[in-house]
Amino acid sequence: MGGLSSEWTCPYTSYYGDNSQCNMSRVSPVAQLTGFVNLPSNENAMVLSHLASTGPLAITIDASSWSAYEEGVFDGCNQTNPDLDHGVQLVGYGTDPSQGDYWLVRNSWSPKWGENGYIRIRRTSTPRCGLDLKPLDGDACKNETAPIVVCGTCGILFDCLYPLIR
Repeated sequence: MGGLSSEWTCPYTSYYGDNSQCNMSRVSPVAQLTGFVNLPSNENAMVLSHLASTGPLAITIDASSWSAYEEGVFDGCNQTNPDLDHGVQLVGYGTDPSQGDYWLVRNSWSPKWGENGYIRIRRTSTPRCGLDLKPLDGDACKNETAPIVVCGTCGILFDCLYPLIR
């Protein structure tokens, strides 16, 4: 039977490495992934509500211009034609006193990148929308090549989902 183990039975190996080994014969699942739920695409209010009441979301986003990010509220994505190309975790939102509203995203590029592995992305009350001309770079299925409308800075609101765990 498959599932998710607890951290102590199968520890995470970080960017910095770890000598511990996960012995799969001794791992017993503590939870099982039974599916997932996609929030409606490009729905700002639903994403805000879910984050506030339920928790983080898995998202697909345009990260093509993130490499030089170090700190602050990022607003450097191509809003006309964002190319959703990277899966990350949307963990929250807030307001910076000098830079304004933002989404808080946990990235997978290491804790040395950005703000300890996180990026704050511009959040606007009326989300800007663009056209992803290459949906196959994100999570589109084979033959789904028609451009798609994606909203929010870096297309953050288009593809938001959460797992169903038993």
